[in-house]
Amino acid sequence: MQPWKISAGLTAALAGSAFLIGGARLGYLAPHWPAVLAEHGLRLAFHAVLVLIAVAAAIYVVARATGLADLGRRVDLAERSVRRGEGDAGLEDALRQDEKGVWE
Repeated sequence: MQPWKISAGLTAALAGSAFLIGGARLGYLAPHWPAVLAEHGLRLAFHAVLVLIAVAAAIYVVARATGLADLGRRVDLAERSVRRGEGDAGLEDALRQDEKGVWE
């Protein structure tokens, strides 16, 4: 999996969680949202975008630094080599059983 995909997925999950938690805590502002958005809507949107970009960039940097950038390629390479018959025979048998739909 590419690090930008990891970054995008985690950022969306964090943003959704923050929205759900934050939305519940900001319920007292419900009658005032039109005034708040009219007065500060552009600045709020700008800062929200900056936070999302900063979180996504931080997750991307961590993914690159920890080696997650190459993890998907390595797993794909290992699976292809096992399917060709190179490597662990037990894993090869397990993959064949999985393809047949035999799960024990």
